[in-house]
Amino acid sequence: MKMFCGIRVDSPFFLAPMAAITSLPFRLMCRKQGAGLVITEQINATQIARNPDTFTNNEFFTIRTVPEEKPVGVQLFGAAEKDFIAAVDAVEKNFELININCGCPSHKEVSIGAGAALLKEPSKIADIIRAIKTTTIKPVTAKIRLGWGANDSVSIAKEIERAGANAIMVHGRTAEQHYSGTADWEAIRKVREALSIPVVANGDVNSGPKAKEMLEATGCEFGMVGRAAMVNPLVFRAINEFLLRGEEWKPEPQEKIACFFDYYAECNRLGMVRLPDIKLKALQLTKGIDFTKQARVKLQEAKSVEEVLSILCNFQDFLEGMSHCHVQDAAAV
Repeated sequence: MKMFCGIRVDSPFFLAPMAAITSLPFRLMCRKQGAGLVITEQINATQIARNPDTFTNNEFFTIRTVPEEKPVGVQLFGAAEKDFIAAVDAVEKNFELININCGCPSHKEVSIGAGAALLKEPSKIADIIRAIKTTTIKPVTAKIRLGWGANDSVSIAKEIERAGANAIMVHGRTAEQHYSGTADWEAIRKVREALSIPVVANGDVNSGPKAKEMLEATGCEFGMVGRAAMVNPLVFRAINEFLLRGEEWKPEPQEKIACFFDYYAECNRLGMVRLPDIKLKALQLTKGIDFTKQARVKLQEAKSVEEVLSILCNFQDFLEGMSHCHVQDAAAV
């Protein structure tokens, strides 16, 4: 058990916020697999500010929460201080921390001066943080990249710290890199050495050994996983096994398929079943498994949730049969 910004977390590795991915059912699945903290997908602060009643009832699809996912943070994006103040006032009661998106390079956010566009104006990030700090006692954090086109991360991070942020999360790439190349862990180390607040390292962790390597390389106490969790939520279990016991663990294909059915069960329980989302999760969670080509073609063509479930049930039976054959072959040797 560790403390992060005054919040008890049972793992030093957190789920990174991802648009259209880190919905409530997905966050619940990652918490179940050992993520110490989860964060919502990025939510438009201006949208909340204009329609606060829509969000205060805890029913809005992208921002809905339940007690069993705690600790959970909310990530907001925008460019206007007043909108952040109104948004935080509307939603803070449901979350343990507030996170400001200063790193997403997508056109949707950058075109309105939000997300990674804020990296060009660090003083604006600082003003937003100061404004939020006047309206909440919850921890306020920022998620950044190394800079827009060049590595300006230390100067940006220092300005964020001076504004009163409780922690900073750093993805080791510039905005212009998007997800190309390799995350610069040495750059994150320099940010960590320059600040007195917690720094959460983010970028390229997909296993237990990689998680330990990143913590050692950056000097950070906490890490964050995004894309690897998208296709394998069990990565958090693998990370915790390695950090606690030094044992490398990898999921069996059947365990990844079981994750899909856990996800579907949560969607069904919460009344959040949507065919496009269910298809996407089925495709993501079968990625990298042998013998999935035919099943994945069928999944892409599926016209109903029931069809998706049927395809994966049949594939799960196939995997069980394969596993049984391997056991019999081994016994015969």
